[in-house]
Amino acid sequence: MKKVFTILLLGFVLSVFSQEQKAYFDDAISEHLKSYNKQCDSAIESDNREYIDVLFDSLNKTYLKGTLISNLRLKKISGGYLETNELKTPILLITKKTCFVTHREEIKAINEMANQYKGKLEFIVLFWDRKSLVKKATKGYNRNVNIVYVNERDNNLDVALGSIKNSFGVPSSFYITENKLLNNIERKFYLKNIKRDTKKEFYDNTHKDITDLLLENETMKKETIIFTSGN
Repeated sequence: MKKVFTILLLGFVLSVFSQEQKAYFDDAISEHLKSYNKQCDSAIESDNREYIDVLFDSLNKTYLKGTLISNLRLKKISGGYLETNELKTPILLITKKTCFVTHREEIKAINEMANQYKGKLEFIVLFWDRKSLVKKATKGYNRNVNIVYVNERDNNLDVALGSIKNSFGVPSSFYITENKLLNNIERKFYLKNIKRDTKKEFYDNTHKDITDLLLENETMKKETIIFTSGN
């Protein structure tokens, strides 16, 4: 029994130590975003906008994927707060502003996905706006979608929220494991002014990103091996 306890304790210590060694998303953004934006500006000046996707993929895969997302304390439109560290499932965090029109078709798609992945994935739609504006813009979402908001006029964003806000603008989506590790970022989470076949591609890509997130989450669980003793 002592041997089992010792092994479990060692596993816990190693797990904590491993998390402490992880880089935080806000630190990675602070270190690399300025250079990324500068390269993007150069690509635009050179009329090579396609290269921006290459730059983003490189930034995402090299420096951001696997970083820790600090606890986000978000105001719920229904009242009270939502804290991401209290959630026990992976998270899809979608960031928006009310000035960008959200089509009913997009809301319907998010509702359907939230229903489909209920209990497996937490859907959070974060609006950077005043509560009154957010209320008007979010009437179509169902109860499986968490609607939260941050009033930028308060001007008191903590480091974690600031890194989300100042990274890639809106709309963006962040795929986060239950251990709060960033699995992927998508900068184009919207349906406005795109053709029907592109909409299908949007849905397919979103489902693929969700599948990858859930697979990554399960893989991380399986890698945590608990050894037991017969004595």
